[in-house]
Amino acid sequence: MHLNKEMNYTNEHIKALLVEKLAGTISPEDELLADAALAESPEALAYWHSLEQKFNATGRPAKFLSDIDVEKSWEAVNNRILGTEITEVAPTVGRFRTWHYIAASAAILAVVFMGLLWTREPKNPIRSNGTNQVRLQIDGGQTVDLSADRQIDVEGAEISNRAKELSYVAATGTELKWATLSVPHTKDYKVKLDDGTTVWLNAASTLRFPFRFSAAKREVYLTGEAYFEVAKNKKVPFVVHTNFADIQVHGTAFNVNAYENESFSASLVEGSVSAVKENKEVILQPGQEVFSKSDGLGLRSFDPELLSWRNGTYYFHRKPLAEIAQVLVRWYDVKLDWKTAATSSQTFTGEIDKSQPLEVVLSNLQLTSGINSKLQNGVLTFY
Repeated sequence: MHLNKEMNYTNEHIKALLVEKLAGTISPEDELLADAALAESPEALAYWHSLEQKFNATGRPAKFLSDIDVEKSWEAVNNRILGTEITEVAPTVGRFRTWHYIAASAAILAVVFMGLLWTREPKNPIRSNGTNQVRLQIDGGQTVDLSADRQIDVEGAEISNRAKELSYVAATGTELKWATLSVPHTKDYKVKLDDGTTVWLNAASTLRFPFRFSAAKREVYLTGEAYFEVAKNKKVPFVVHTNFADIQVHGTAFNVNAYENESFSASLVEGSVSAVKENKEVILQPGQEVFSKSDGLGLRSFDPELLSWRNGTYYFHRKPLAEIAQVLVRWYDVKLDWKTAATSSQTFTGEIDKSQPLEVVLSNLQLTSGINSKLQNGVLTFY
């Protein structure tokens, strides 16, 4: 890939520039060199296309790559990959570019450390024991197991459960009947409500709803996380009650994260919603989310691409490991044990692929960050 023999640009140098270009961290001067390499070298162009295919195929938000601390990532992996300290090597231009290439590559690996580049199956993958199933509890005592496709008549509705989705036809001429849909750890589920509203429930979540909405108000009660696509009806407001705040809706798409003992947020994708807490109202515009803080509710922007948990991917952006680990708890049904507070406070940017076994997740976390963990008897311990 040599552009100019006098400048002595090595293959590693050009690869480093291309990785920086992909990550968005390249300087204007170096980008000119990278573009020249792409124009002159078929090998450079082939390498660039391979990078694009590898990282664009996953649908990963591009800004993640530009937000990685390359030097920090290098410090985390240089001993494990090279077995040497960076200060021991003479600072030649070519060697520096080799370092930078490895560091930048490690940074991108850190983005995907939760398994996208590691597809091997471990000898003893972590699997659900099959005893925790999605259930529907009808007010009055009846419980419906939703582990298999089936149709069943219950008091208040005719229920259809098919392909992890619940729909029903409410009975007419009867009293208003309520039910609670419980989604356990490792699972996710979708329900279509009486008015046509669709709700996706994340793991360890519950939704309490009536089989038939009243003429005056549509309201549900959520614990955990759910994504709503609310059927439009300006005459009948839709309200999501949580322990943190109430979300008032007028036909829209939004996400609510309201797990117990965790931070609350409601993120608006389209339409209009407001959050109400202690008689104070915060109105959201698309691309904004409301969140809990010590003195009430705050407002900030968010990236809708991050709401990908419905597709089995959890994106995280500068989040502490303590918060990321809660996703592991819900998706893999484990309990947490922290040996040091410093470990739980370390921040990461990246993603978790739910289809990957937990052992792969932990293996790549250790590789890219140096954080050690142990899984024993359902308890995940971080050191």
